[in-house]
Amino acid sequence: MTLLDKTQQRPRINIFKLNKVYYFKHFFDDPELFRELEPYYEKASYRFKMASAGARNKVMKLLDRNGFDPNIIEDAAPYTVEIGKYQNYGELLKNSIESYPLRDKVVLVMKDLVWVEQALAMGATSLK
Repeated sequence: MTLLDKTQQRPRINIFKLNKVYYFKHFFDDPELFRELEPYYEKASYRFKMASAGARNKVMKLLDRNGFDPNIIEDAAPYTVEIGKYQNYGELLKNSIESYPLRDKVVLVMKDLVWVEQALAMGATSLK
């Protein structure tokens, strides 16, 4: 195990609280870490789900020990965008925590603010 330089930026992982459940999306290139997190992985949605605060705390400690900066997001509004359902939004869908149809739009909760900016550049509008 290598020690992180205190000046080195740790990769942030946003953990969203949506309807009393916690979610995050991240690609782990460390197979051992992924195996430890696999009980929380929802393969169909390509995201991790923790149904309780206890599970969330366990996952946050594991992420912290492995060099990540877990961050709880309780207000998803700044991360939420909508885009026309006939627009090309596949890349946005891959980088969203949650999505659902709303009339002629698709509402997406993006995994971080970088992807919110990307969504806006692709024609989405912010819901905040």
